[in-house]
Amino acid sequence: MSRRTLSVFQSLWAMEGLPWRGARAWSLDERVTRIAEAGFSGVGLDLHAREAPLAADVAPLLRTFRLRSLVTAFVNERTPLATSLEYAHTVGAELVVVCGQFFPDDPAEAAGLVRAWREETEAAGFAFQLETHRYTLTDDLAFTDRLVRELPDVPLSLDLSHYVVGNELPDLPDDRVTDMIGRLLAHGSSLQGRVATREQVQVPLEFAQHRAQVDRFRGWWGDAMRCWLRSLPDDVDTDADLVFLCELGTTPYAITGADGTELSDRWREALLLKTWAEELFATAQQEQGQGQGQETP
Repeated sequence: MSRRTLSVFQSLWAMEGLPWRGARAWSLDERVTRIAEAGFSGVGLDLHAREAPLAADVAPLLRTFRLRSLVTAFVNERTPLATSLEYAHTVGAELVVVCGQFFPDDPAEAAGLVRAWREETEAAGFAFQLETHRYTLTDDLAFTDRLVRELPDVPLSLDLSHYVVGNELPDLPDDRVTDMIGRLLAHGSSLQGRVATREQVQVPLEFAQHRAQVDRFRGWWGDAMRCWLRSLPDDVDTDADLVFLCELGTTPYAITGADGTELSDRWREALLLKTWAEELFATAQQEQGQGQGQETP
């Protein structure tokens, strides 16, 4: 029977500045070791990160620990996609997530750019996804909603935190927002874990004042998982895997106090995100199996 699985990755960018309140930062080797020992399936490599490792340095570690990888590529006039594809080839990545820093006014023109990036990525042998990210062509929620109408089969890497803070989405339920987010969830091919408010892109997950926003994001992630499961073909020979990337960024994403120390332990929170993602997926699978009258294998 076909298998529907969830794979939780940890962002290597999100390992910068750790351990919390530590005397020294973990080395690259220590970061990758801890990711593997914590049971993550893979590593997210953001080439835009301050401490993005050389491909030649991280590739042997990934092989040693049998960790999968994805590469996030920021594509602009100075950095062509080909640079990231070469990096992805060296580290053995399976997925390239594109953040396109081009800003056409016309969704049809934006769709042309996305098609070209997808063709180039897939021709190089990698799966392609377009990330929802601030200061890229998916910056605005309404524009992205129009873009996916131009590209009904576009696979999205959903980081919804950027819309909450970048578009200052209302805290209370809003039909317009619900409709647009719902259409994006239907295109979700991977998810990124971070919780935002309309003022801050990343807030501590266990502070009581953020409970409503945590619930909002957990609801979106669960809905995206259900959409993904419903979208899969019934072919018994087709396996499918959904990636959830824990991406709690270092400063300035992480909020600090007057002394410059982060307010919460991002590594502890990454492990919490991993648990939440696994629980949400198990629930979505159970609901899907009940809807079909049988358990999903």
